Amino acid sequence: MAESDDGMPHDRRTFFREAFAKLVQPVAEYVGTQIGAHLPAERAILRPPGALPETAFLETCLRCGNCVESCPADAIQSLQTDQPDLAETPYIDSDSQPCVVCDTLECMQVCPSGALQQLSVDEIQIGLAEVNYDICLRSKEVDCLACVESCPIGEKAIRLDSERRVEVLSVGCIGCGVCQYQCPTTPKSIVVRPTQEYLEAQED
Repeated sequence: MAESDDGMPHDRRTFFREAFAKLVQPVAEYVGTQIGAHLPAERAILRPPGALPETAFLETCLRCGNCVESCPADAIQSLQTDQPDLAETPYIDSDSQPCVVCDTLECMQVCPSGALQQLSVDEIQIGLAEVNYDICLRSKEVDCLACVESCPIGEKAIRLDSERRVEVLSVGCIGCGVCQYQCPTTPKSIVVRPTQEYLEAQED
């Protein structure tokens, strides 16, 4: 099997990178005419799986790029910003490419500083998905199941409640962002928020 410059087989990288892009949502035309094209709000910074709490993460991360280079989905990127404390730190933009919760969780394995802890899938907490029912297609009598059917965790993380609305389960959702990526509305009806941001919002 041919390899890329970083030693990752082309076939594997291509699979992860293009898997979601090939999924076409049947409600796409409806979304374009009914919801309208609005620019998304400023996105929160989501850290890779296993990241320490933000303050400890920024103090520990070496900005070495190992997790960025090893991610088979190309989901982890290096943050380009003028803020020196954040520059070159790894992050995930779920609108662009979500974490696919790969079997090996390679980003954790290659982190030399401990900024990314080695955790099991059940222990990962990148963030928590939150549904905006006002713009969710299901509130407009469209039987959209994009987020529910695409979740790699399954019904432990997301399902339909007794009223047939999308329900995110905090005990199961790891914040991978696949639901956000697959959501066909603009702006997104379901968005992953960093865990700390979500908890602070709940306290307000």
